[in-house]
Amino acid sequence: MTKCLTGLAAALCAFASLNGAAAQESAFDDVAFLEGHWEGGGDGFDFEETWYAAEAGVMTGMARGTADGALRVLEYLIIAEEEDGLVLRYKHFNPDYSTWEQEGPIALPLTEAGENDVTFSADPPSQAIKSIRFRMTGADKMQADISLLRDGEESGLTITLERAEK
Repeated sequence: MTKCLTGLAAALCAFASLNGAAAQESAFDDVAFLEGHWEGGGDGFDFEETWYAAEAGVMTGMARGTADGALRVLEYLIIAEEEDGLVLRYKHFNPDYSTWEQEGPIALPLTEAGENDVTFSADPPSQAIKSIRFRMTGADKMQADISLLRDGEESGLTITLERAEK
C-alpha cells in the first residue's frame, strides 16, 4: 500500500507540474504574436525590435532605433508573469549604455488583450509613458502605438513594423 501511495503521489506531483507549465505558457498566449524580428519606423527613423518566446515566466525583447545614420535609442524589454498578470518593463539606453530612466524601469501592466492586440497601461502614467498598444495590422505587419504624457499634455507616436527574417 505504501508503494502505491508513493507512486500515486509521484504521479500527482508530475501531473500538477505539467499543469503548472501549461498554465504558465497560457499566460503568454495573448502576447505570443510579438515573437520574432520586426523592422520598420517612419519619418527618417528606422526601428528594429526582436522578441523571444516566453520561458521561465519571462518574455524578453530588445529594440534599436536609428536616424540620420546615428544610433538614437536602445531598449531592453521584458514581459513577466506576476501575481496580478503580465507586466511589461523596459529601459531606454543611450549609445554609451547610460539609461534614460533614473528611477528604474518603466512598468506597464497588461490592461487589455484581444486577438493579436494587447495594451499595456499605467495609471498614473509611468515616467511619462501612459500606454503602449501592440497590434497586428496584417499577416506580417504590426503597429506599436505609444501614448505619452508630458507636462499634462498627451501626445504619442506610432511605429509601423514588418516581420523580418534574421
